[in-house]
Amino acid sequence: MKKLIPFTLLFILFTLINVQTVTAQMFSVEEDERRDFTPLASYTVAGISWEIAEFRFVGEGLDESETAAFENSILRFRFESSGIHISGGFGGALTGMDETSFINLNAKLFQDLNIVRANRFLLSVPIQIVSDLIGVQKANTNAEFRQNGFVFGTGIASRIGVAERVNLSLRATPSYGFSFAQGPDDGGSLFMASSKVRLNFAQAIGDNVLTFGYDFDYRNYNLEGTVNDYRFSSHAITIGIGF
Repeated sequence: MKKLIPFTLLFILFTLINVQTVTAQMFSVEEDERRDFTPLASYTVAGISWEIAEFRFVGEGLDESETAAFENSILRFRFESSGIHISGGFGGALTGMDETSFINLNAKLFQDLNIVRANRFLLSVPIQIVSDLIGVQKANTNAEFRQNGFVFGTGIASRIGVAERVNLSLRATPSYGFSFAQGPDDGGSLFMASSKVRLNFAQAIGDNVLTFGYDFDYRNYNLEGTVNDYRFSSHAITIGIGF
């Protein structure tokens, strides 16, 4: 996992570049909008997810014991704001993965293009760029998987005003691009698909928003050779506080 450090630093740099943008978005919401509880308001949310994940080997030439495959729980921390979503997923002894360590860092920059807007309904087409780092290592073996992905995508997003202080947001975005590691023969293509649902309750905790959600993630790594082809899929329940 030490080899992941340079890519982790690149990820952090990638994120810090956008700090000023995120900060401006966080504090640009006027106070009267907060008081009026706009049905289609978007929020900045910090949350945590319990994620059931499967990392499946779909290549050839390796026995199951020689692969980095696993099926277990992951703990994921999330930060979501208008135009940027960041998450970090971690797995190990704390989540019940006694013989496997897992790390995933993901940053998504996007712009939603509104195509339908009504008083309590908004439909958008998001355009996004995603940077994704994943590392899996089995204890006491040489089985490991390390990849850095960079993909582009679009999809559909919507916000619905359910009640005066409750709104529902939905997002589904497939993406396609490339994935690479440090070796010259470890790269290839990466298909990603993600969807999320958020139910937001305004002023549920003081002036803050209480958010409940569901997340689905899928990745298909089609890399050089046949020993590095994996598919990742997960389902997660998310809870967060927004402002």
